[in-house]
Amino acid sequence: MPTANTILDAHTTLRLRCLDRLYLNAYVPRLQRAPLVRRFLEHSGSPIASPALFAQRTKRFVAELRAYATAHGAPWIALQRHERKEEQWRPLCLAAEAAGRSGLVAVGVIQERVRAWRAAKRMLPRGGVAFDFSRGSVFVNQHYLYIADPDVGPAFIKLSGYAPWGGRVYVNGHEWLKRQLAKRGIAFGALDNGLFSCDDPVAAQRIADSFGPDQVDAFFARWMRELPSPLTAEDAAAGYDYALSMIQVEVSDTRVFDRPLRARQYFEALIPEHLALSRPTSLSLLVDRRITRATPGDFRTEVVTPFTLPTLRFRYKHTEIKQYLKQGRALRTETTFNDSYDFAIGRAIRNLATLREKGDAINARLLEVERGTEEARLTGPELTDLVLPTHEDGRRVPALRFGDPRVMALHAALVAIAHQAAGFSNAQLRRLVAALLEPACGEYSSAQMTYDLARLAGHGLVERLPRTHRYRLTEAGLRQCAFLTKLADRVLDPGIARCGAAPPPDGAISWQRFDRALADILRRAGIAA
Repeated sequence: MPTANTILDAHTTLRLRCLDRLYLNAYVPRLQRAPLVRRFLEHSGSPIASPALFAQRTKRFVAELRAYATAHGAPWIALQRHERKEEQWRPLCLAAEAAGRSGLVAVGVIQERVRAWRAAKRMLPRGGVAFDFSRGSVFVNQHYLYIADPDVGPAFIKLSGYAPWGGRVYVNGHEWLKRQLAKRGIAFGALDNGLFSCDDPVAAQRIADSFGPDQVDAFFARWMRELPSPLTAEDAAAGYDYALSMIQVEVSDTRVFDRPLRARQYFEALIPEHLALSRPTSLSLLVDRRITRATPGDFRTEVVTPFTLPTLRFRYKHTEIKQYLKQGRALRTETTFNDSYDFAIGRAIRNLATLREKGDAINARLLEVERGTEEARLTGPELTDLVLPTHEDGRRVPALRFGDPRVMALHAALVAIAHQAAGFSNAQLRRLVAALLEPACGEYSSAQMTYDLARLAGHGLVERLPRTHRYRLTEAGLRQCAFLTKLADRVLDPGIARCGAAPPPDGAISWQRFDRALADILRRAGIAA
């Protein structure tokens, strides 16, 4: 059975990093506060800022949209609440493209709950009325405008039928990439939501890297000029226009293997590594965010195997990192951001490039740490140096004795915290070690952690970051801690369990059986020389 790293190195035929699904919020910035709403209605030419003006605009928008859809042969579809919308509109867009048509292919209408402006009438002291506006939850029609775009491919723009007429925009980076390759005459094989092969992978990656906020803005602006809108040209001239912000962004890294068998073998080799080394807190380290006792959110690691296709999921707050097989042939590592504020990044579309860099770094860090822990080996006198006292700057450094429960908990905790690029504090590591120690070991104090950090630093497993009270696991530290954790979990525990069994009458045969069993354990553990 090849290792996961061997499969990545020797059996990958194509690697592509690309933005995947983008789900964006469309809103009118100058209609988001009550005083601005009143100013907008007064701009419309009415002496009274009445909500009736909103209703008039909505009726005009729906009538114009129906007329436009009829003129372009786009059906008006009543969407159902419990059906997957993508299964309805995506085939329509692909069929239109196959027939050489582009533009609006359908309008889906469904009632959904949104936050919109409500008006409360107020009588004035000297007669007359005025209206006070506030945001509230309403259940109104939403119009999904499904588009076959020659540059972006299948996409949609959703517009609300109620003021402030907010909406959503959906585009897919992989679909955009396919159309750019076709325009340049670069042959490729299409993978579901990706590429299976490409005649010029370097050019494909360069084109994928160029997809960003400018292309998304251009798509949205082009269709908002073409399609009916609740806003008029006079509104746009007065500064009332739509802007985009990020709701959900998927950043992917796809590795296509030469045979489907390699994809299965990759996960068969990878999952035992996660079972032996992963900890629930590992996700917080993957996304490079400090986790404190006050940090809210859900931190979990899952291994899911629906239909025998394995999937690894890591969650941090509103973000999910996922590894799974694409059509049983390609390894997809994908980070999905559902709130960019989790990483102190603004939601405006101009921050898309920054968020993509963060996603690429998270995907790369996951793959790199998986590679490092699988390749963990000890050579020469490393184990001897580790388990015996040493000296540093004339100071004696106590040993880290292999097999000591406290030392083994330190090794496992350090592997779990290895992903954190910003380093870790005494308190963060102490909480991990305390959680791994058995109750019989007693309480693990801050003073004990300080003593152990000095031991770890003296043996070169960790290093202190300059001008901080934080530490980082060294490259040698990751290799040694991962190796010793796997050695204890996969070899010594089962080996000692076999030693404890009652020996048969023939002692020599017993030892030969044990020797063969231990060799088999080492082979399956993937850490034999």
